[in-house]
Amino acid sequence: MKQKNIKVALIATGGGHFEQLINLSDLYNEYPHFWITNKISQTVAELINENVYFVKAGHYKKPWTYLSHFPFFIKIFVKEKPTHIISTGSGRTAFIAFLISKLLRIKFIYIESFSRVKNFSKFGELLIRFGQRIYTQWETSNNDKVEYIGPVLSSKEIVKIIDKDSGYIFVALGNRIEQFTRLLNIVEQLKLNGIIENKVKVQAGYTNYKSDKLEIFDFCTPEEIDKYIYNSAFVITQESAGIVTKCLKIGKKFIVMPRDYNYGELPSKSDMKEDLQYKLEELGYTKVVNNISDMEIAIKDINKFKVGYNFNNSFTIQKLKILLENN
Repeated sequence: MKQKNIKVALIATGGGHFEQLINLSDLYNEYPHFWITNKISQTVAELINENVYFVKAGHYKKPWTYLSHFPFFIKIFVKEKPTHIISTGSGRTAFIAFLISKLLRIKFIYIESFSRVKNFSKFGELLIRFGQRIYTQWETSNNDKVEYIGPVLSSKEIVKIIDKDSGYIFVALGNRIEQFTRLLNIVEQLKLNGIIENKVKVQAGYTNYKSDKLEIFDFCTPEEIDKYIYNSAFVITQESAGIVTKCLKIGKKFIVMPRDYNYGELPSKSDMKEDLQYKLEELGYTKVVNNISDMEIAIKDINKFKVGYNFNNSFTIQKLKILLENN
């Protein structure tokens, strides 16, 4: 039965942040709710039957990009009258919503990204400075403004779609607008050198790259991403909680090459603090690489990686229900 006195606004930037928030469907489907996110193929496909508002993400280096967020969020909040906001970030989409939530006395619940194990995102750090409590998916902090609630990641299996074309290497660059040609250069060179013998399919996103050795496309639906991962021999990806958790759920081995701010591959140096890949490397699920020799070694050792990571968000949902219902 829907809780009539609670209405939840779900706010997330497209990509890994959004991927984590939809894992809480067992929670938010118990309440009247609506979405605010960015309009990309992933969010459009996932929210086809949902009440959703699309907003263009801002950028802290271009503060004027946030100006349109003020009338946008005020108009929606006045219309929808949410009692609570749940957000998995990032600040590019949720920062102004947070400020307005204070003005309108809407309870703001921020869940730090699964990709942050020992540190916080720029948005998480900002909220703490504002005196806002934040909730983490890893139990690593002693800060009195930080509370561990467990992983939001659901144990529900991803639908496995069999493709007659299988056994390729799938490379996923996600939704970041910054170019990541360095990774594709390495993959292409290893293909030319014969280290990579499989066909290579690349989801390049906004990265502009031409090659007759790689099969490249820009974006596709979440279901198609699942299909590419499931039918691949293994996956090579950036530091992406979204793709990485899909690999863990499907039981697919993967290699991570983090983007580097010094090469213009990230919008902020703080983004290099994402450390999920190092935790998973420590646990034996992946190898983190930074150059062509690292990548060659990781490909040769791919069969040594573990699979079978266990997800369970029941504890998280229980904690969030308490936060929603005990004002």
